[in-house]
Amino acid sequence: MTISFKGYTRIGFAAAIGLATSASMPAHAQEKSPIKIGLMLPYKGVYAPLAVNIDQGFQIALEEYGNKASGRPIEIIRADDELTPSVGVQKFNKFVQSDQVDLVAGVVGSNVGIAISELADKNKMPMVFVNAFADEITGKFCSPYIARTSFSANGFEYASGKYWASKGVKTAVTMGPDYSAGRAFIGGFKRGFEDNGGKVIEEIWTPFQKTKDYSAALTQAGNSGAQIIYAFYAGAEAIQVVKQHADFGLRSKIPLIGDHWVYDEALWPALGDLALNAQHVATHYPGIPTEANQKFVKAYNAKYKQDPDVSAELGYDNGKAIMLTLEKLGGQMPEDRTKFISTMRDLTFDAPRGKIKFNAQNSALLEKVYVIEIVKGPDGKMQRKSLDQFPGAGDLPGCTKSF
Repeated sequence: MTISFKGYTRIGFAAAIGLATSASMPAHAQEKSPIKIGLMLPYKGVYAPLAVNIDQGFQIALEEYGNKASGRPIEIIRADDELTPSVGVQKFNKFVQSDQVDLVAGVVGSNVGIAISELADKNKMPMVFVNAFADEITGKFCSPYIARTSFSANGFEYASGKYWASKGVKTAVTMGPDYSAGRAFIGGFKRGFEDNGGKVIEEIWTPFQKTKDYSAALTQAGNSGAQIIYAFYAGAEAIQVVKQHADFGLRSKIPLIGDHWVYDEALWPALGDLALNAQHVATHYPGIPTEANQKFVKAYNAKYKQDPDVSAELGYDNGKAIMLTLEKLGGQMPEDRTKFISTMRDLTFDAPRGKIKFNAQNSALLEKVYVIEIVKGPDGKMQRKSLDQFPGAGDLPGCTKSF
C-alpha cells in the first residue's frame, strides 16, 4: 500500500516520457495501476482519537487483502478535514481535481458529511462514509453516489431509547453538543424513549468544540428531577463531561448513561476509575464471541498491541465493504460509478459487530446493539461486560430519490 499526503505534482519532461511509455504498455500492465482512495478524517482536534483508530481499523481491513483488489494495489491519500465543513469541501475538491481518486472514504463529522454530500453527487464521485451518522446523509441528501457503512443516528439511538424505557426508566434529561450529529443522536433517543412510555424532561445543548466547562449544563441536569442523564459526547468533550459529572457529586444522584463514545476505550486512560461500573449502549465490544470479531481483534492486537475500540471497528467495516466491492467488480471502477455503490448495497457480510447489510438508501443497518457495563477483569484491568442486546431500529424516511 502506498501512503501519501501528496499535493500537486509537476508534470515535466520525465513525466511526459512516462506517459508515452504508459501508452505503449500492454493493457494487462496498465490494469495494475493503483486504485486511489481518498481517506478524509479529522486527524486533529476534538475527534482526533477517533480518527486515529478509524484509520487503524481501515488498514486492518485492507491488509486482509494484501492491500490489493483483484491484483491492483491500493493507494491511500489522506486528508484532514479539521471537522470543519469548509475545509472538508476544499479537501474533497483536491481529491477529485488534483489527486484524481477513484473514490472517497472516511468522514467522522456529520457537519462535514452534509457539506460534501452534494459535491459527491455533483462530481459523480463514490463517497463511502465511515461515520457521518446524521439521518439526512442518507435521507434528504441521499444519492446513488453515497453509501454509509456504519448506521444512522436513528437506527442506533431510537433502539436505545426504547430499551431504557422498557427497563423502567420513566424520565430523562438529555445532553449533547449543538450540531447536526448531536441533534440527530439525541433526537433518535428521545423518539424511541417517548414512543415507549418515557418522558424527556429537558434537552440541554452545549456549544460544539467551543467549551470545556459543562458546570451549568450539569447543574441544570442535576436539578431536573429526572432519573438519568442520557448523553452523546465523544473525544475530549466526553472526558470533560464524565469528569465534571463526578466532580459535582452527581454519580449517586443521577447516572450518566449514553452510548459507546461517552465511555470510549480510548478515553479510559484519561477517565481512570470514573469509567468503572458505567453502563452504555454500544455497537461493538472486543468480547463478541463470533469468528469474524475474534479474527479482527487478534489482527488488531497483533499490529497495535491493544484491543480495538468502536471507532476502530467502524473503520474496519468501512475498509472491508470497499474491498469486498472492489473484488466483486474485478478491481475496476465502473464507468458508471453508481454501479460501485449499488454493488456495495447488495453486499451482506459478517463484520466484527454482526452481520452487515444495506437498506435501499445505501445505509448499513445495525443487526445488534449491546448494553455494556465497564468492569475490572481478573487481571485488574478494565474491560467491557455484555449485559443485554437488542436489534437496531430502521432509518428515518426522507430520501425522495429512487435508485
